[in-house]
Amino acid sequence: MKKFYFLLLFMGMFLSLLTAQRRYLDQGFGVIRTANVDYARNIGIITGAPAPEDLKVDIYTPVGDSETARPLVLIAHTGSFLPPIFNGQVTGSRNDSTVIATAIALASRGYVVGAYTYRLGWLPTAPNQNSRTGSLLQAAYRAIQDTRSCIRFFRKTAAEDGNPYGIDPDKIAVWGIGTGGYLAMGAGSLNDFSEVVLEKFINTETLLPYIDSTVFGNIYGTTQAAICLPNHPNYSSDFNLSVNLGGALGDSTWMDGEDVEPAYVGVHSQNDIFAPYYEGPVIVPTTNQFVIYATGTRKCIEIANQKGSNDVLNGLDASNDPIRSLIEFQKSNNVIIPVANPPQQIIQGTDHFYGFDTPLFSGGAPAPQGSPWEWWDYNTLQLVVAAVNAARGTNFSADTLHLNGLRTNPDMSAAKGRRYLDTVNMLVLPRACLALDLGCQFSSIKEVQASEIGLNVFPNPVRDVIHLQTNADAQMETVYIYDLNGRLVKAHSNIHSSQVSLPKNNLTAGFYLMQVSTKDKMVQTQLIVQD
Repeated sequence: MKKFYFLLLFMGMFLSLLTAQRRYLDQGFGVIRTANVDYARNIGIITGAPAPEDLKVDIYTPVGDSETARPLVLIAHTGSFLPPIFNGQVTGSRNDSTVIATAIALASRGYVVGAYTYRLGWLPTAPNQNSRTGSLLQAAYRAIQDTRSCIRFFRKTAAEDGNPYGIDPDKIAVWGIGTGGYLAMGAGSLNDFSEVVLEKFINTETLLPYIDSTVFGNIYGTTQAAICLPNHPNYSSDFNLSVNLGGALGDSTWMDGEDVEPAYVGVHSQNDIFAPYYEGPVIVPTTNQFVIYATGTRKCIEIANQKGSNDVLNGLDASNDPIRSLIEFQKSNNVIIPVANPPQQIIQGTDHFYGFDTPLFSGGAPAPQGSPWEWWDYNTLQLVVAAVNAARGTNFSADTLHLNGLRTNPDMSAAKGRRYLDTVNMLVLPRACLALDLGCQFSSIKEVQASEIGLNVFPNPVRDVIHLQTNADAQMETVYIYDLNGRLVKAHSNIHSSQVSLPKNNLTAGFYLMQVSTKDKMVQTQLIVQD
């Protein structure tokens, strides 16, 4: 009797804990990474003469999750379209601290994450502006193609290879950090080739477009060309959500509200000197030279709101939007962007966007911060630089790279970077639930008794298959099963039915806690599994 009483007491305590744990919103899984998976092979120019190169993705998946149709997030790293260290920066790869931390944060919430690389190389130090602008546009074009190839790769694995990563091919987001933000927004909005032959993309000396599809292939990278190999061309390149941390867009006209475009959310630092907060010049970090006039995150999200791309996000109520009050304040706050050329006076914010008012000075010296979410370890940097110098015969200095990074991130630390990423997650995660149609159970959902929705679970105890029924007007959306240690061991989402049968699969004999949710109600009950 004492043992049974203790079990009931524990279940009562644990059921209250489950009320606060929500898939896709709260962390609840361990994470495993499968590194260096080939997702495509295409023609690169980083070595000088064009040559085929393998494109890699590191895949992060939740541990102990039996869900087999999970949303996919692809993360594009920063780096100014050049390899780390060679770009004069500490960051620029799949191993950046921000990339890894973001991937783990998402996978621990039930997402599958692919942190991918893309083709690099352009001419940032060219004295001729046409060379700088043209080669940068070409680099972005190739990287957008690679982003779309990566999307198609995962759809191909789901359709042809037994879905080894357990994704839902209809629920995909692209999450760009810094330079990667150009790809997240560009892959979402560049849907017509005419958009890359605008007047600003024409060589002022030759009067020819910087992008020639007979050389670089079509905008999706699905046609054979001199510098393009088609990868997985039979699959769609579309996705549902674009997340941008500090990137920009080649031209605002790319965003025209077509049905094919995703929803857009993003953040930007007001004092970013390399990419515009609202609109303005893109400056090369290594040379401080002008490259192109671009549209920053703040204006891009405003356009997405106006064009209807973000209508799907407007159902988010204030009680489930942790930074709603901050966003509302920024929507009515006039600010001057002093680092813009010339300085701009604008409304600080807009819906589904958050602006970081980072410091302009540190210790009395100019220190305009553009990527406060980045951090690195100095000792690791020394080892990496030494390895690169030994392998390439170069003479890079870890101290110089470290100090260069501190000039625009003077109080850099893991704690600081994670604080900024926490804010990013507070903006993005509830909106991802809507954009990807994840059926997330927000905190306002009402917990009720089983009789209120007509829930019947049978047989219970179960040996093979669990059958669940509810009233016709109370269709089930999700069923989550937890063990007595609080670990999610079985998850089914997007059920949309009043009847469902779930195989026991790998559930071992014992007591479990089951959470059944409709659109606005939740029932928590006990489940017993027998051998």
